[in-house]
Amino acid sequence: MQGRASSTAPGSPDLGRWLRTILEIFAVALVYVALAKSSLALASINPSASPIWPPTGFALATVLLLGYRVWPAIFVAAFIVNVTTAGSVATSLAIAMGNTLESAVGAYLINRWSHGVGTFETPAGVGRFAATCLVTTPIAATTGVVSLSAAGFADWSSFSTIWLTWWVGDLAGALLITPVIVLWTRNSARTFGARTLARSIGVFALAIVIGFVAFSPLSRQISNSGALAFLSVVPLMWAALQHNQRDTATTALVLAVFAVWGAVSGDGPFVRSSLNETFLVLLAFMISISVPSLALSAHVAVRERHERHIEDIMLELSHRSKNLLAVVQGIARQVAQGTKDYKEFDKAFSERIGALADMHDLLVARHWEGADIREVIRSQFLPFGERQLRTEGAALILKPKAVEHIGLVLHELATNATKYGALSRKNGSVSIRWRTDPHGGEQQKIEITWQESGGPSVAAPGHNGFGHMVITQLAPKALGGRASVHYAKDGFTWTFVVPLANVAIDVSDRSDLTGAPLRSRG
Repeated sequence: MQGRASSTAPGSPDLGRWLRTILEIFAVALVYVALAKSSLALASINPSASPIWPPTGFALATVLLLGYRVWPAIFVAAFIVNVTTAGSVATSLAIAMGNTLESAVGAYLINRWSHGVGTFETPAGVGRFAATCLVTTPIAATTGVVSLSAAGFADWSSFSTIWLTWWVGDLAGALLITPVIVLWTRNSARTFGARTLARSIGVFALAIVIGFVAFSPLSRQISNSGALAFLSVVPLMWAALQHNQRDTATTALVLAVFAVWGAVSGDGPFVRSSLNETFLVLLAFMISISVPSLALSAHVAVRERHERHIEDIMLELSHRSKNLLAVVQGIARQVAQGTKDYKEFDKAFSERIGALADMHDLLVARHWEGADIREVIRSQFLPFGERQLRTEGAALILKPKAVEHIGLVLHELATNATKYGALSRKNGSVSIRWRTDPHGGEQQKIEITWQESGGPSVAAPGHNGFGHMVITQLAPKALGGRASVHYAKDGFTWTFVVPLANVAIDVSDRSDLTGAPLRSRG
């Protein structure tokens, strides 16, 4: 007997997924090692503690974007970096564990607390991201300094200095690097058009110019050059107010790179008596330019989204108002044709406008996102009483247009049933059922049936009025379906078949909602 093919056979999806995962882990580890080795070249008070540590931001961004499956890459890369730099295998393992936990815990908190990679979309999200980095970066600093001190590779007397350098370096790396990687990765292709990129290049060019003037070794030629650092505000505000979060985060990173260049070369506004003190002041500057400007940019983006939302609402309101006026005009015209005098017209027209108003109240209460068919039935049966009514069908959320037209149909049917049909008798009843039509073909359809029983014998009227037109022509035509009526001794039946996509937003099989009698609202 022929066995099943292995899921790891050549060309299988599982094999491709495994290969992709292995390549991702290898690439993450390679980039991490390169960033870490270049950063450790700046270490001063301890070979394993650098005041500039971009790998933290890179690791956090990769876990947020690729998932927790990349943690082995961070662990292995951090171990390789440390075992080939200073310390022992034990201390390198401890440091690697701290670096891995730092990124994994940070990503977990951001995912659970701040919408994951969407954390930079709002000012509150930026604040939560910064707070998360603030409380998770001590993990690596504490694990690393404790292991080095316990193994004799660092003096306990220098514990606080090394820990502070380690922690602030990790914090700055997370706050500066993570947003840039996440925002550039998540932006859709349409945001990289020629005009958008030209605007981005413009603000980046300004940041480069100011970086040269304010932070590079060239600034030694200018007296009181420290004041030039305040020029950093110009490209940051430009990016935050006129561009987006991606450009703002990138501008902050560009300025930070020039500030580091100036500090390493021994020039610039942040140079102090010792290299470590210089980097601590520099890091304070880097943190102060990244978080506030990114929060401001997110605030601007939120306002722009709200303005676009309001514009969309106004356009939709105009469209719906025109549709509503057309419906009212049609009702008025048809009622006028079927009534003899103003008094009769006023009564019939007011009843139908009242039914339409009930439907709109229901839609407004649901933010115009549709309504459950049971709510539509309830709103139309309240004036007639619901004791004689039963419903049967799966949960069905009607689209706004379907709510309006099906609501009008139910109003007509309930009115006629009260005057001439089942609802005119105490023992009469109405059953409303809806189900997926098994004969719908390729396009799934829904079948809604109104069935009266226990009422007087009914027969087809000699003249079809406006109500008959509503239930057989107007509503079916508006929703793209077809309706039929049947007059029998045991009661009147109305059947409506319509494509499911024309009337339903969502359909789910919930047996707890089927077959239950409707109850009046208290």
